[in-house]
Amino acid sequence: MAHRTPKDLIELYWAEVYNNANYELIREICADPMVRHYPGKTLSLSHEEQIERVRKNVEAIKPRFTHEVLVCDDTYASSAWNMFAVSDKFPEMCSIETFKVVDGRLAECWNGEYGYSLWDSEEYRESQG
Repeated sequence: MAHRTPKDLIELYWAEVYNNANYELIREICADPMVRHYPGKTLSLSHEEQIERVRKNVEAIKPRFTHEVLVCDDTYASSAWNMFAVSDKFPEMCSIETFKVVDGRLAECWNGEYGYSLWDSEEYRESQG
């Protein structure tokens, strides 16, 4: 496996794993287990659990992720993302996630609360008319 920077990994995670439904890439770019931190709880997910989690989300709402802001250093990658989906329940969402890379894999993730709109930006305002 080639050396991948935190920026490479987070871009693969959103573009390939989610946007292109390449679930098996999780085995290559994510730690086993991956620790996911949420306000008030922490989950530790094996590769199989990560793949199942992503597969359910993708099949249910067919999300497309974009980065509103992407900031990376040698250890962390942080994305303020927008998500567009075919779901009537959640057609738009946004949040911030920060990933820690250990041994060339996404090992930990801190999730912010979800917003059920998009980050306010010039592009967003233009799309609203």
